[in-house]
Amino acid sequence: MKPIVVGLAVAATALAARSLGAQSLDTTVAVRSGARFELTSVSGSVRIRSWSRSDIRVNAQSDGARVNVDASPSAVSVRAIPRRGEGDVDFTISVPVGTALEVHTISADIDASGVNGEARLGSISGGVTLTGSSGDVEVESVSGDVLASDVRGRIEIASTSGDVQARQVRGDVTARSVSGDVSMDQVDAQDVGVETVSGDVGFSGPIHENGHYRFRSHSGDVTVRVAGELNAVVDVSTFSGDLEPDWPITVSPGHLRPREWEFTIGNGGARLNLESFSGTIYLRRGTSPRREDR
Repeated sequence: MKPIVVGLAVAATALAARSLGAQSLDTTVAVRSGARFELTSVSGSVRIRSWSRSDIRVNAQSDGARVNVDASPSAVSVRAIPRRGEGDVDFTISVPVGTALEVHTISADIDASGVNGEARLGSISGGVTLTGSSGDVEVESVSGDVLASDVRGRIEIASTSGDVQARQVRGDVTARSVSGDVSMDQVDAQDVGVETVSGDVGFSGPIHENGHYRFRSHSGDVTVRVAGELNAVVDVSTFSGDLEPDWPITVSPGHLRPREWEFTIGNGGARLNLESFSGTIYLRRGTSPRREDR
């Protein structure tokens, strides 16, 4: 390992000397299994892909910003530093499969695919896309759209004013937006929480025994499409919206307030909470056409 460390020190020194005036950087670092990759940038783009080598490659095309690389066999950290507040950097990163990622940007879009490791990806105004991940995942943007697909593990995904999408997820999900739509498609989980203020909420996937599922929108519609059998106690709350279920229901009389209902479908093994202040709540069988197709 010692020659690797010496080689890295020489490479890092050379890169630091060149970075002040250079417009491009291309370096490859040998890493051990379980290495982490971290990147902080302001503007431009970040593209991350996996490859079969035990190396992390950093390619950066800079428009005036300085790029610093701090590397060791266990971790590679990259930071883009704008000059006088300006300077886009377009990053293309190659990492071994299973590398843990942590990437934060201001306005740069983030696109990570095929890495299959834990990931924390966040941008202020850029879009964030993650395809293929295992373990805990956090994907977030303030004003950009976010998309996560083919995820195996717990996922938290959010945007303040953008749309939020998750597809082909096996693991518990927390998803939220303020003014965007939230769409969960082909999600297989025991615990799901989805919330938006002024957008629509959509979900498709199985409702498992002993699972807990919460879907809420203030002014948008809520559509839940159940794959397979439904056995759940269902709580519905709305102020001026409607409920359209595909199952025959019997509402339990008693203490519930107007526009709030509780009913049981099947053996009631799961708990399903559906809430919209002014939108329509659709509870659909998986084979039903989507609401927008009717």
